Amino acid sequence: MEKSDRFLRLELQLEPVLPAREVAIAYLNGCGFSMFEEQPTGLVAFARESEWDEQGTQTVLAELRTMADVNMSSAFVESENWNAQWEAQYEPIDVEGRIMMRAPFHPAPTSGLDIIIQPEMSFGTGHHPTTWQMMRCLLDLDLEGKSVVDIGCGTGALAIAARKLGAAPVVAFDLDEWSYQNTLANCERNELEGDINVLFGTVESLSDELGTYDVALANINLNVLKAEMHTYAKHLAENGVIAFSGFYTADVPALRAAAEQVNLKYISETSREDWACALFVKTAHSA
Repeated sequence: MEKSDRFLRLELQLEPVLPAREVAIAYLNGCGFSMFEEQPTGLVAFARESEWDEQGTQTVLAELRTMADVNMSSAFVESENWNAQWEAQYEPIDVEGRIMMRAPFHPAPTSGLDIIIQPEMSFGTGHHPTTWQMMRCLLDLDLEGKSVVDIGCGTGALAIAARKLGAAPVVAFDLDEWSYQNTLANCERNELEGDINVLFGTVESLSDELGTYDVALANINLNVLKAEMHTYAKHLAENGVIAFSGFYTADVPALRAAAEQVNLKYISETSREDWACALFVKTAHSA
């Protein structure tokens, strides 16, 4: 087995859980970890062995121990075993009977939007409350003929849903190679190959390639959202809307403050299992 075929599974038990869990997700993302499972007592994170920064991970753990008691365990798992385990536990996600997110091995719904997402090592299968809320948000937007960008697309689920709801053109990008490849594959599974422009990189590295969009979607952790807020506003058309998720309801004031600095006006928010989804519009004076 080659090194690149294995993943490191890192499990962290944290006391107190917050804010250590949010800090762990933000920092481990820069150490090669591309998938996170939040748990009531901490989290489980996965990194491809070839992309794992061991020294960086130790630095993150040292930082976490300044704010919480940390119990850590880790083990390498084969990718085949991981996917088999995930598939065995994976259930279709029903968004109010209007969107069904399912794996290829599940039967197609009899009505509503059908989105096929192969369960892989990337965030956004619909099981996380933030992905569900972002999907629900799309249903309230008039996407017909609107340009959409999915920032940090993960599996590509949001971009695929937007395209199936009539959006065009649609762009999706991610800084994680696995997510980029998974999005390409999921576009093909949904017969949208070539209909969604899938890019590899960050909003900063792709800034010259990206245009301005009527709708932007960003389901990322709070620290990244705050750091990149100015760039999001730059790529949003006047009167365009942007939906944010990936943070707790208690963090909405901090997000609003960051958004208002670049004249993104708050419209509304929803919550699910203490996770928030917030909608903003770009005003005439936005950056």
